[in-house]
Amino acid sequence: MLSPASKLLEEDSAKKHELPGTWLASLRWACHLRLADDNSKLKSKCLFLLRSGLRPRASLTWFNYLHQSYLRKAAHTDIALLDAIHRPFFDRQIDTRSRLDLLKNHFQLSGSLFGKNLAQQLAHGTELDIATLQGKNQEEFRLCLFRACDFKREGGLTLGLFLDNCLLQSLSFSFDRSQHRIVMRVGGIQACKHNARELIRNCTKSLHGIQPRLLLIEALRCIAREINCASIECIAKKNHIYQSWRYRFSKCIRADYDSLWQSAGGRQHSNGNFLLPLAAEEKPLSERPANKRSEYRARDELTRIMRESIARSLPVM
Repeated sequence: MLSPASKLLEEDSAKKHELPGTWLASLRWACHLRLADDNSKLKSKCLFLLRSGLRPRASLTWFNYLHQSYLRKAAHTDIALLDAIHRPFFDRQIDTRSRLDLLKNHFQLSGSLFGKNLAQQLAHGTELDIATLQGKNQEEFRLCLFRACDFKREGGLTLGLFLDNCLLQSLSFSFDRSQHRIVMRVGGIQACKHNARELIRNCTKSLHGIQPRLLLIEALRCIAREINCASIECIAKKNHIYQSWRYRFSKCIRADYDSLWQSAGGRQHSNGNFLLPLAAEEKPLSERPANKRSEYRARDELTRIMRESIARSLPVM
């Protein structure tokens, strides 16, 4: 949980960022950075100006936050940070004000939980290894946290499962606040793009029958417990950002999100999303089929190693 000192620092910082006197400098900085980007087309630059004009207060507040925070350097290498306020994020239902709050909360909490230096490194694309697991055939699986440009609309951080530097499965989420408590909001889960079914099937066997996506969910629960998270909200398929009108004909969602969250013990909230319990319900070994008990012992051991490794590796302040 955040210390009182951290809360006070964030409150003071937020007040500083809201001072109108800093907005003009931040607006000039944002416009110069966005319009001077050689990798952007003229159309995208014009849309940036148009959207900023249509939502002036939210845009100015976001630009000011980027300009004054540890994200300032990251914005020079990831120009999409400037556009984040104008695009759907996490849930297609939320409005611009809610999107602004979620974005700011995520990056402020990342800085408080991990420290500004590590949070800045993660924003720049550094991977943080949090667990290494050995498969049935001596394969080495790696769990790490990173910020993925491919999933930047689904979450501010991505939890990935790698095999030989190949990303097998990823889960994107953001930190947020609710009633003075930390919460997590999961905006998407993705499998690798090439030979996904065959790779996932082989990896499930190597992981003693644990599906990679369920392993990621358990890893997320471990992180949630380490930071005293109050709840985990997972996006429903109908609320996914790629179900919004602007992506309806360009993006296709194949994953059955609702069934996945339900299989992990999630219950549906009034907004359509799913609330995931912070701990999975586990049956005693005595209730397992006798011919499967050795496999379940191996699963339990793998999960235990992962939990202990995450607790050791996660640099929570």
